[in-house]
Amino acid sequence: MKSKKWSYVLSGMLLCAGIATSTPVKAQNTPAATVSTTPKKYSEQQKVEHLIQFVSKMEGATFIRNSSKHSCREAAAHLESKWEKHKDDIQTARDFVNELASKSGMTGEPYKIQFADGTVKTSNQVLMQELQQLEQ
Repeated sequence: MKSKKWSYVLSGMLLCAGIATSTPVKAQNTPAATVSTTPKKYSEQQKVEHLIQFVSKMEGATFIRNSSKHSCREAAAHLESKWEKHKDDIQTARDFVNELASKSGMTGEPYKIQFADGTVKTSNQVLMQELQQLEQ
């Protein structure tokens, strides 16, 4: 009786982990090259988290907030704290970019990113471009 109980527990764990299914699966005779891959759908929260990670990993760039220069890791930490504080009010990743990641809540001054080559863009431009690529 114990082994039957354990088999139910183990089966349940495997089902939850996605390792096993409750219905039989047939192998398909389709070459891997012809299998269509659908683009991964991200939740709005995953998109925001991706954008924050994107900022943190920018190399050779400087984040300018309220006329002060910050590393991209510092900028990402700042965006993360704004996200944590206001995420109940933000519905989409676009809202995150427009309302939290584009300008100072204190001064209204746009956030800017200066790249290694000297080019300066607003964080809105950079993050919206990354978001568009993510959503394709």
